[in-house]
Amino acid sequence: MGNLVSVAALTRHGERERMKRALMGVGAGAAAIAVLVGCSSAERESAEPVALFEPCTGVTADALRKAGVDPATKEAAGGGAAGWQTCEWTGETAHLRVFSTSRTLEEFESESGAAAFTDLTVAGRKGRRLAAATGPASCDVLFSADQGVIRMVVVNNATQQGADPCAILRQMGESIVPTFPE
Repeated sequence: MGNLVSVAALTRHGERERMKRALMGVGAGAAAIAVLVGCSSAERESAEPVALFEPCTGVTADALRKAGVDPATKEAAGGGAAGWQTCEWTGETAHLRVFSTSRTLEEFESESGAAAFTDLTVAGRKGRRLAAATGPASCDVLFSADQGVIRMVVVNNATQQGADPCAILRQMGESIVPTFPE
C-alpha cells in the first residue's frame, strides 16, 4: 500500500509540474502579446486609471470550490509591475489561470487579428476565445472589463486530455466569471 501511495503522489507531482510548464507557456505567450501590444499601440488616455482586478483575492474560495478547483492550490504568478495580475489553481480535471491586465480586447485583436478570435459566452458574459494561442488540451478566453481584459485559461489535466477544454472552461466559468469585474 505504501508503494501505491508513493506512485500516486509522484504521478500527481509529475502532472503538476507538466501543467505548470504548460501554464508558464501560456503566461509567456500572454507576456509576449502584452509587450507587442505595448510596442505597437498608443497609450490609452484616461482621467483616472482603473485598478487591476487581483485574481488571487477577487476570485472567491466558494467560487473555486463550485468550479471544482482547490482554493489551497492558489499560486500568484505575476505582478502589477509587468502590467498583469495572475493567479492559478489546480482542480481534479484541469488547471485554471486567471489573468488581469489594463490592455483592451481591441489591442489583443489588433495584434493577433480578429480572425484569431471567436465568440464564446460563459456564465452569460460574452468573451472572445483566442484559438491560436492554445493547444488541443487548453482553452483561452478574454473578457472585456472597465480596467481592460480579464483572461481565463483552462488546461486539462493528463487524465482529461480527450475532454473538450472549452467545455471544462464553461463549466468552471459558471462560478468563476461572475467574480470578474464588469
